Amino acid sequence: MTSPRFLWLVHSAAERAQAEACLSANTLTTVDILDVEADDSSRLAGCAGVLVSQFAPTDPWPEPSHDQVWIWVSDTARSPERVAAFFAWGGRTLMAPSELTDAVLGSLSASRFRRGEEDLSLTESSPAQWEASEIKRELLLAGQVQAAILPGAPLETSTLLIDHEWRPSAGLSGDFVRYQRIGSGQVVFLLADVAGHGAGSALVTVMLDERLNRILEARESSESGEKATLQSGVEAVDLVRQLNDAMVEGAFEQHVAMVLGIIDQDERSLDWVSAGHYPPAFLRNGDETATLPTGGLPLGLLKDAEYDAHQLTLRGEFRLMIFSDGVLEVVSGDSLERQEATLEAMVHDFRGHTHQALPTLTKGRDVVFADDVTVLSVASR
Repeated sequence: MTSPRFLWLVHSAAERAQAEACLSANTLTTVDILDVEADDSSRLAGCAGVLVSQFAPTDPWPEPSHDQVWIWVSDTARSPERVAAFFAWGGRTLMAPSELTDAVLGSLSASRFRRGEEDLSLTESSPAQWEASEIKRELLLAGQVQAAILPGAPLETSTLLIDHEWRPSAGLSGDFVRYQRIGSGQVVFLLADVAGHGAGSALVTVMLDERLNRILEARESSESGEKATLQSGVEAVDLVRQLNDAMVEGAFEQHVAMVLGIIDQDERSLDWVSAGHYPPAFLRNGDETATLPTGGLPLGLLKDAEYDAHQLTLRGEFRLMIFSDGVLEVVSGDSLERQEATLEAMVHDFRGHTHQALPTLTKGRDVVFADDVTVLSVASR
């Protein structure tokens, strides 16, 4: 019998059950499960890649070969320290269980051969070529660590499902998304698009993540043990103002376009702020679909800049979709107005998974994205 192309290593009955559930839900045919305690570990040598459900640098993992893809699959948050250790050890990528498909694994399997050929060619390369390859590897590691600060799984509550698709044009991206529960019955979400490309823009996304953590933690501690409650509109504006001040104080060359919103699940209200973001956000609210107002300065241009808050009531079924501006390079239309109309029509009709949004827009064409493209979806359940 031919060895499977990918093996999922499990250490316990609980990990096996999680792996089996994922394989069944995603109808995966190219993955088999290997119990590291009971099964023949020599099978690892014949597979294209390995999936693991957890990783700690102190665990006795077999060392990956130069042409083997190791994937850390998890739907829970991973600590930055363990993520960095995983990539430094030789891991290749992080994925949520919902992202696993035979097509994705096949693509990773094909890429391992290109990596192996590149590694072998370096044995006879010049010092300059070797240095260039090392820089490339370091940028790849930085991109993977950056990906680790993004939500690792959809956020599901009793009334909401929030998910995203993040496609960097290169190893590093200036796009950033965040969503989490706050206060009592409230959820905050944002999509930020840092001007430019490369390491500088990517570092700004890390700063935004760290500063937002500080702001939210400070709010919780200031309530003297009580749950922090972000009031409609005003507090959403305050979050944006504080992030803008952080950008100005940091004297970054880049500015940041952003949409930040807060949903109160009990009140079924949406409060949001647009800070120079384009294209606009699109909301299907009941039977109607509309573009949400845009405006405001991008973050980082002017200290004490003023931002307008917007509020509306969410009806029975709704879906809010926000795109970074890279999507405009692949959306049909010979003007911005027509491209907006295309996006609005797509949001009105779209009922699929967030990962199907871009293929829907490109009508299945094999498109190379020249710019970072991110989609954030906030939908009722």
